[in-house]
Amino acid sequence: MENSFTSPRQLPRFSELLRQKELTIDSLINNLRIADVKDDVVFQNTVNRIKRSVLLQPVAFGEPAFVDHSYESRQLSFQQQMSGLSPHLYTHTVSVPFTGNNELFSYAPDNYSFSSSDRGIILPYSNEITIYVNLAELNPEEALSQARRDLDMTFRLVEINNTSLKAWSTTVENRIDQQLSQKREQLINLFGKG
Repeated sequence: MENSFTSPRQLPRFSELLRQKELTIDSLINNLRIADVKDDVVFQNTVNRIKRSVLLQPVAFGEPAFVDHSYESRQLSFQQQMSGLSPHLYTHTVSVPFTGNNELFSYAPDNYSFSSSDRGIILPYSNEITIYVNLAELNPEEALSQARRDLDMTFRLVEINNTSLKAWSTTVENRIDQQLSQKREQLINLFGKG
Protein backbone atom coordinates (compact mmCIF):
# COMPACT_ATOMS: atom_id res chain seq x y z
CA MET A 1 0.00 0.00 0.00
CA GLU A 2 1.29 3.38 -0.98
CA ASN A 3 0.58 6.85 0.33
CA SER A 4 -0.83 9.29 -2.15
CA PHE A 5 0.63 12.74 -1.56
CA THR A 6 -1.05 15.75 -3.19
CA SER A 7 0.95 18.86 -3.95
CA PRO A 8 -0.59 21.98 -2.40
CA ARG A 9 0.38 23.80 -5.59
CA GLN A 10 -2.39 21.81 -7.33
CA LEU A 11 -5.05 22.89 -4.84
CA PRO A 12 -7.29 25.95 -5.17
CA ARG A 13 -6.71 28.72 -2.66
CA PHE A 14 -8.57 28.70 0.65
CA SER A 15 -10.02 32.17 0.01
CA GLU A 16 -11.88 30.66 -2.97
CA LEU A 17 -13.71 28.22 -0.68
CA LEU A 18 -14.63 31.04 1.69
CA ARG A 19 -15.85 33.18 -1.21
CA GLN A 20 -18.02 30.32 -2.50
CA LYS A 21 -19.53 29.86 0.97
CA GLU A 22 -20.30 33.59 1.25
CA LEU A 23 -22.01 33.58 -2.15
CA THR A 24 -24.61 31.13 -0.81
CA ILE A 25 -25.75 33.44 2.01
CA ASP A 26 -27.94 35.76 -0.06
CA SER A 27 -29.62 32.88 -1.85
CA LEU A 28 -30.37 31.02 1.38
CA ILE A 29 -31.77 34.12 3.08
CA ASN A 30 -33.67 35.54 0.11
CA ASN A 31 -35.47 32.22 -0.39
CA LEU A 32 -36.92 32.25 3.12
CA ARG A 33 -40.68 32.31 3.56
CA ILE A 34 -42.82 33.74 6.31
CA ALA A 35 -43.21 30.25 7.80
CA ASP A 36 -39.41 30.12 8.27
CA VAL A 37 -39.28 33.29 10.37
CA LYS A 38 -42.69 33.91 11.96
CA ASP A 39 -42.36 31.72 15.06
CA ASP A 40 -39.35 32.32 17.36
CA VAL A 41 -38.47 28.61 17.68
CA VAL A 42 -38.80 28.02 13.93
CA PHE A 43 -36.76 31.17 13.25
CA GLN A 44 -33.96 29.95 15.54
CA ASN A 45 -33.99 26.61 13.70
CA THR A 46 -33.75 28.54 10.41
CA VAL A 47 -30.78 30.53 11.76
CA ASN A 48 -29.03 27.31 12.84
CA ARG A 49 -29.73 25.59 9.49
CA ILE A 50 -28.27 28.48 7.48
CA LYS A 51 -25.20 28.74 9.71
CA ARG A 52 -24.58 24.99 9.40
CA SER A 53 -24.85 25.33 5.64
CA VAL A 54 -22.42 28.25 5.35
CA LEU A 55 -19.99 28.08 8.26
CA LEU A 56 -17.15 25.57 8.39
CA GLN A 57 -15.90 23.83 11.51
CA PRO A 58 -12.16 23.99 12.22
CA VAL A 59 -10.26 20.72 12.11
CA ALA A 60 -9.01 19.22 15.38
CA PHE A 61 -6.71 16.21 15.10
CA GLY A 62 -6.77 13.23 17.44
CA GLU A 63 -3.72 11.18 18.28
CA PRO A 64 -2.26 8.97 15.55
CA ALA A 65 -2.89 5.28 16.24
CA PHE A 66 -1.21 2.14 14.91
CA VAL A 67 -4.16 0.12 13.60
CA ASP A 68 -2.79 -2.68 11.40
CA HIS A 69 0.19 -4.10 9.53
CA SER A 70 1.11 -6.45 6.73
CA TYR A 71 4.31 -8.34 5.96
CA GLU A 72 6.07 -9.05 2.72
CA SER A 73 9.33 -10.83 1.99
CA ARG A 74 11.19 -9.29 -0.94
CA GLN A 75 13.81 -10.68 -3.27
CA LEU A 76 16.81 -8.38 -3.20
CA SER A 77 19.50 -7.94 -5.77
CA PHE A 78 23.10 -8.48 -4.72
CA GLN A 79 23.63 -4.71 -4.73
CA GLN A 80 20.58 -4.15 -2.49
CA GLN A 81 21.83 -6.82 -0.08
CA MET A 82 25.28 -5.23 0.02
CA SER A 83 23.74 -1.82 0.79
CA GLY A 84 22.03 -3.31 3.87
CA LEU A 85 18.45 -3.29 2.59
CA SER A 86 16.34 -5.82 4.46
CA PRO A 87 14.29 -8.44 2.63
CA HIS A 88 11.61 -7.93 5.30
CA LEU A 89 8.99 -5.27 4.65
CA TYR A 90 6.41 -4.47 7.30
CA THR A 91 3.76 -2.02 6.18
CA HIS A 92 2.33 -0.29 9.24
CA THR A 93 -1.11 1.32 8.94
CA VAL A 94 -1.52 4.47 11.01
CA SER A 95 -4.82 6.28 11.39
CA VAL A 96 -5.27 9.89 12.50
CA PRO A 97 -8.85 10.78 13.44
CA PHE A 98 -10.11 14.34 13.24
CA THR A 99 -13.22 16.41 13.71
CA GLY A 100 -14.27 19.38 11.62
CA ASN A 101 -14.81 19.91 7.91
CA ASN A 102 -12.54 17.89 5.66
CA GLU A 103 -12.85 20.66 3.05
CA LEU A 104 -10.03 22.40 4.94
CA PHE A 105 -7.64 19.78 3.51
CA SER A 106 -8.58 20.47 -0.10
CA TYR A 107 -7.52 24.12 -0.28
CA ALA A 108 -4.08 25.69 -0.04
CA PRO A 109 -3.57 28.63 2.32
CA ASP A 110 -3.52 31.97 0.52
CA ASN A 111 -0.22 33.42 1.72
CA TYR A 112 1.93 30.38 2.09
CA SER A 113 4.95 29.46 0.05
CA PHE A 114 5.84 25.82 -0.32
CA SER A 115 9.41 24.58 -0.42
CA SER A 116 10.67 22.01 -2.86
CA SER A 117 11.35 19.63 0.06
CA ASP A 118 7.66 19.48 0.99
CA ARG A 119 6.31 16.01 0.15
CA GLY A 120 2.73 17.14 -0.13
CA ILE A 121 -0.37 16.45 1.86
CA ILE A 122 -2.46 13.35 2.36
CA LEU A 123 -6.16 13.93 1.82
CA PRO A 124 -8.55 12.26 4.26
CA TYR A 125 -11.32 9.79 3.70
CA SER A 126 -14.29 10.44 5.94
CA ASN A 127 -13.03 11.74 9.30
CA GLU A 128 -9.61 10.14 9.38
CA ILE A 129 -6.32 10.16 7.56
CA THR A 130 -4.73 6.79 6.86
CA ILE A 131 -1.00 6.63 6.22
CA TYR A 132 1.23 3.67 5.50
CA VAL A 133 4.77 3.39 6.86
CA ASN A 134 7.19 0.78 5.51
CA LEU A 135 9.87 -0.49 7.91
CA ALA A 136 12.22 -3.47 8.00
CA GLU A 137 10.72 -4.63 11.30
CA LEU A 138 7.39 -4.50 13.07
CA ASN A 139 7.83 -1.34 15.13
CA PRO A 140 4.64 0.59 15.98
CA GLU A 141 6.50 3.38 17.84
CA GLU A 142 8.78 4.11 14.89
CA ALA A 143 5.81 3.87 12.51
CA LEU A 144 3.92 6.49 14.54
CA SER A 145 6.98 8.74 14.60
CA GLN A 146 7.46 8.41 10.82
CA ALA A 147 3.73 8.99 10.20
CA ARG A 148 3.90 12.27 12.15
CA ARG A 149 6.87 13.39 10.02
CA ASP A 150 5.08 12.39 6.80
CA LEU A 151 1.96 14.28 7.87
CA ASP A 152 3.78 17.42 8.99
CA MET A 153 2.80 19.42 5.92
CA THR A 154 -0.81 18.22 6.13
CA PHE A 155 -0.97 19.36 9.76
CA ARG A 156 0.62 22.74 8.93
CA LEU A 157 -1.68 23.41 5.96
CA VAL A 158 -4.82 22.64 7.96
CA GLU A 159 -3.66 24.71 10.94
CA ILE A 160 -3.10 27.74 8.70
CA ASN A 161 -6.56 27.25 7.18
CA ASN A 162 -8.01 26.89 10.72
CA THR A 163 -6.50 30.26 11.67
CA SER A 164 -7.95 31.97 8.59
CA LEU A 165 -11.28 30.29 9.21
CA LYS A 166 -11.65 31.63 12.76
CA ALA A 167 -11.55 35.30 11.73
CA TRP A 168 -13.75 34.69 8.69
CA SER A 169 -16.34 32.75 10.71
CA THR A 170 -16.84 35.57 13.20
CA THR A 171 -17.40 38.12 10.43
CA VAL A 172 -19.70 35.86 8.40
CA GLU A 173 -21.71 34.71 11.40
CA ASN A 174 -22.40 38.37 12.30
CA ARG A 175 -23.40 39.04 8.68
CA ILE A 176 -25.80 36.07 8.69
CA ASP A 177 -27.38 37.21 11.97
CA GLN A 178 -27.84 40.75 10.67
CA GLN A 179 -29.28 39.69 7.30
CA LEU A 180 -31.61 37.14 8.87
CA SER A 181 -32.92 39.70 11.32
CA GLN A 182 -33.56 42.14 8.48
CA LYS A 183 -35.24 39.44 6.37
CA ARG A 184 -37.42 38.38 9.28
CA GLU A 185 -38.54 41.98 9.84
CA GLN A 186 -39.20 42.43 6.12
CA LEU A 187 -41.32 39.28 5.82
CA ILE A 188 -43.30 40.01 8.99
CA ASN A 189 -43.99 43.54 7.71
CA LEU A 190 -45.19 42.15 4.37
CA PHE A 191 -47.23 39.17 5.58
CA GLY A 192 -47.88 39.84 9.24
CA LYS A 193 -47.15 37.49 12.10
CA GLY A 194 -50.62 36.00 12.32
